[in-house]
Amino acid sequence: MKGRSLKGLLREARRRGLLPYKSLGQHFLIHQGVAERIVQGAEVEEEDVVLEVGPGIGGLTFLLLERAKKVIAVEIDERLASFLEEMAAGDPRLRILREDALGVDLSALAEREGRKLKVVSNLPFNVSTPLFFHFLSHREVLTSLTLMFQREVAERIISPPGRKTYGILSVFAGLYTRARVLFHVPPEAFWPPPKVEGAVVRLEVLPHPAVPIEDPRLLQRVLQACFQRRRKTLLNALSSAGLGTKQELREILQELGLDPQRRGETLSVEELASLSNILSKKENF
Repeated sequence: MKGRSLKGLLREARRRGLLPYKSLGQHFLIHQGVAERIVQGAEVEEEDVVLEVGPGIGGLTFLLLERAKKVIAVEIDERLASFLEEMAAGDPRLRILREDALGVDLSALAEREGRKLKVVSNLPFNVSTPLFFHFLSHREVLTSLTLMFQREVAERIISPPGRKTYGILSVFAGLYTRARVLFHVPPEAFWPPPKVEGAVVRLEVLPHPAVPIEDPRLLQRVLQACFQRRRKTLLNALSSAGLGTKQELREILQELGLDPQRRGETLSVEELASLSNILSKKENF
């Protein structure tokens, strides 16, 4: 299997009529150089157990197998799972899960492997955001994530406060990871070419949240209030979301040194976390 080229995999997939399914958001990576840059950027080492979601025709899979101890590939498309299995020729280091990745218990996988997982994936664009949150919900068993997103989604993940791109994705990424864009990928690197550019993001999972969170559900309510009511002041957004009376909220914001007239999307990750934590200490919550 060593030396298995993406060009060869692509030729074989086309010979067999394995066309990408639009309904599954499939855009197969067909550029060998891009695949190699992703694996290099992921810093895969020989003792790593790598989780790959949406392996497609194996453009990343077989490069990962050249470096990693094991690759767990999650593929919901039975056609592609069978193709990968045949191309792997029985290599025991490749485990294929024929499942929806959103339903995979990553904690159980890591426990079975006896180590944390490293995620490296060209994510299906139509489910990349839900998958991102699924990964973060299992962050305790992950060391890093190197993921291909649409460029727009990548920009939201790394966005600083105050920009239109800053939102819930940005806050969660800032709380639980250290994220950076490695490089952008043109549509021509995929089959079929999407209408947008891709971007590869490397996220190092932090050993502890940047700010401890007292009540994750309350934090979610605070974030929804701030980012779903962008035109409202912070005071009005929180009040409209039922997070307290205006008088109560004024006192809380004053305690935190926050101007009630600010817009919620201008608050930093630390400010949002602190706001959520102080709200969690109030009896009404």
